[in-house]
Amino acid sequence: MSLPSPPAAPTATAGPVPRACLVVLAVSAVLRLALALGTDVYFDTAYYWQWARHLAWGYYDHPPLAAWLVAVLGIHATALVCGALTVAAVWGLARDVYGDSAAAWRAAALWSVVPVGMVAGVWATPDSPLLLFWTLGLWALWRERWVWAGLACGLALLSKYPAVLLGLAFLLASARARRLPWGAWLTGALAVLCFVPVVLWNSRHEWVGFLFQLRHGFKGWGGWNTFGEFLGGQLAIGGPVLFPLALVYAVRGPREQFLLRMAAVVPLLFFGYAATRARGEANWPETAYVAACVGVAGMRPAWRRAVTVSGLAVVLAVGSHVFFPVVRAERDRLLWRIRGWNVLRELATPEKLFPGMDAKNVAAIYAPSYQLASHVAYYTGAVTDTGASPRFSQYDLWPDPVIAPGQDVLWVGEGGPPPPDDLAARFTAVEGPVELAGDFRDRRVHTFLVWRLRALKPTGDNVTP
Repeated sequence: MSLPSPPAAPTATAGPVPRACLVVLAVSAVLRLALALGTDVYFDTAYYWQWARHLAWGYYDHPPLAAWLVAVLGIHATALVCGALTVAAVWGLARDVYGDSAAAWRAAALWSVVPVGMVAGVWATPDSPLLLFWTLGLWALWRERWVWAGLACGLALLSKYPAVLLGLAFLLASARARRLPWGAWLTGALAVLCFVPVVLWNSRHEWVGFLFQLRHGFKGWGGWNTFGEFLGGQLAIGGPVLFPLALVYAVRGPREQFLLRMAAVVPLLFFGYAATRARGEANWPETAYVAACVGVAGMRPAWRRAVTVSGLAVVLAVGSHVFFPVVRAERDRLLWRIRGWNVLRELATPEKLFPGMDAKNVAAIYAPSYQLASHVAYYTGAVTDTGASPRFSQYDLWPDPVIAPGQDVLWVGEGGPPPPDDLAARFTAVEGPVELAGDFRDRRVHTFLVWRLRALKPTGDNVTP
């Protein structure tokens, strides 16, 4: 008996563009541009910018596509272009699902105000290309364009490892339909072919990328508390209305949209389970909300309005706080991530911090974390490295800076700590600290302390006692 064929795609119909959708898309576009150009470099984006200066087939944390795009487009264009193209891809997917351009505009408007999509479309991270190529891959799988699906899924895998969940969603939909077209094997082969260089890179580096993600996602302390944090995170990054509706859509959505329903529920279930094992990040199941927006675009107007209004309210509230903060917190994590970093430019002229110092004699700048070391590199152009870092990072895979005897280095930490003993012991003297204040609108966001480590001891003497 032959396997059943997929349902025929509805014929796309053109109609007037909903004015409300255009307003939402316009507001979203203006806010994205303002956030991208009106804030400092995002706290992790500088790290990926450092990757772009050392292009490779893999990195300790993620696959390489984000670094490649930053190297070609720069940090602002990478996020803005990926974000805009993702909105367009959601439009195309929804148009083919419903055969109605009005539904496509609704889906695009819904996605444009999903908080996690807004972040990925403003600040360049691996999430930026992941969301784009996940959406393109889902669209191609829906249309059974197997070659395009393979290329899109391969690029999604080159963006972030969780892209493999799209393949799982497709297999679940195929199992339910009892139908696996031969073209799907071509899709899988192309995706694997794209990903092989990342596997080879990991094999040459003791599988650090794969092992890190497994430990990060499943090893640690978890339970009801971390699962509760996961649920709260989804209400924040997905939206207070979209998250529960995504679950409703996954369970009770149209039968013919089973592939999209699985693309929504698989990331939520997978990372929800991971949250019971270890504390994760709220953005991990972000791809679920692409299909959820397409599904909500076909729901009752009241639900669509609720998702749009709640999402828009969240992004506008966050956006206004970024530029005109009113609420005060002991440690404002949002402002910490995107404000006050540019004061690190002063490290480019260390003679102003330490009078009499020869700036040309500074061989490198060290920091206790990869984020801070990367920001220093971005704002100064200096050679940077990490020391005494509590977290292994790509810096541990790169060669150590070359420092000649007699040269100086700087150590910069946020609120401390001082230079680690094993580093300080290699130099003849330590001076400092000098304070650098990263303020925004009369608020202290960062307090950096800078030490000068003078004159590396001659070879043989620069070892820790």
